[in-house]
Amino acid sequence: MVKSSIIVKVSTIFLLIFFALSSCKEKHTPKKELSTSLKKESILFSEISFNKKSDYQSTDLKSLVLTFKDIIYTLKFVEDRTYLQYKLDNKIVTDWHQISYNFNYDSSYEDAEKNIKILYNSSINKGFLLLPGYTEEYPVFNVYSFDKDGIKYLENISTDDPNCLSFSKQKIEGIALGQDVSFRTISIQKEKRCLLKKEKKDDLNTQTIETDLQKITGNNSSTKKQVSIPSGEYFATNEQLDDYGISLKFEKDSIIYTESGNMGKIYNQYLLKADKTVDGKSFLKYSQLINGYIGDADKPLYFGNIKYNQSQLLFESEYMEKKYGIKNIILKK
Repeated sequence: MVKSSIIVKVSTIFLLIFFALSSCKEKHTPKKELSTSLKKESILFSEISFNKKSDYQSTDLKSLVLTFKDIIYTLKFVEDRTYLQYKLDNKIVTDWHQISYNFNYDSSYEDAEKNIKILYNSSINKGFLLLPGYTEEYPVFNVYSFDKDGIKYLENISTDDPNCLSFSKQKIEGIALGQDVSFRTISIQKEKRCLLKKEKKDDLNTQTIETDLQKITGNNSSTKKQVSIPSGEYFATNEQLDDYGISLKFEKDSIIYTESGNMGKIYNQYLLKADKTVDGKSFLKYSQLINGYIGDADKPLYFGNIKYNQSQLLFESEYMEKKYGIKNIILKK
C-alpha cells in the first residue's frame, strides 16, 4: 500500500509540472505573435536617387527642380525665402507655399542642393523630402512628408554627436510604426546607426507671402482688387459658431481665416488666396498655415467661396461644413 501511495504522489507531481509548463508556453505565445505583428507593421523609407535641374543664373527668380518617377518638386527663391510647388502626374497637388530651406546662411545654392535627400517607399507611394536647415553647431534637416494628397512640414531632425551626422557622409532612413516615424543615419563605412532627435520647427516669415506669390505666379493684381471687398475683419453671425470666433480678415493683399476661443486665443489661422471669380463669387484656396494645425484646410479643391453683398459676406465652405456642419455662413464687420 505504501509503495502504491508513493507512485500516486509521484504521478500527481509529474502531472502538475506538465500542466504548469503547458500553461507557461501558452502565455508566451501571444507575446511572440505580438512581436511578429509589430515587425510586420513597421515601414522602411530609404534614400533614392533623383534628378536635379537648376537655374541659379536667372536675374529674375532663381529655381531648382527635383524629379523622380512621376513626382516634380519646383523650388523658387525670392530673396532669402523659398517656395515649393508639388506636382504628381504633372498635376498640381500642393501649390506654391513657403518652406524652410537653408541656401544662404553659411551655404549657397549649389551647396544646399547637394544636401537634399528624398526617402521613399514605393509599395505605399509615400516618402519624405529632407532639406538642409539652418544650423550653427551641427547639421539640421527640415522634414516634409508627402503622398498623393499633398506635402506638409513635419519636423526638424538633428544630432549633437559629431560622429553620427554630416550632410554628405551618411545615408538616412525613416522607420514608420503606425502614426509615429523616426529617422536614423547609416554610416556607409562603419555601418553605425544613430537615431536622430526631433528639433523645433523653423518660424517662417509670413509678412511677404502674398507679394512673393505674385512675383512667382506673375500675377500683379492685388487680392483686394480681385475680390472687391473693403478691408477689415468680418465675423460669422451664425449662432452655432458663436463659441468659435470664425472670421475672415481682408488687409492689403492678404485674406486671413481665423478660429479663436472666447478669451481671444487663436487656435487655427490660415492664409487664403483668391483663385478666380465667377458670377460675383470669389473662390478661395488654402495657401499657408499661420497658426495651429492644417487639418482639412488644404484638402478640398477650394476652401470656400465668398460674395460681398450690402456690407456683409456670404461665405460658402466645404471646410466649414465638414468641421462644423454648417456650409453657408454670413459674416459682418
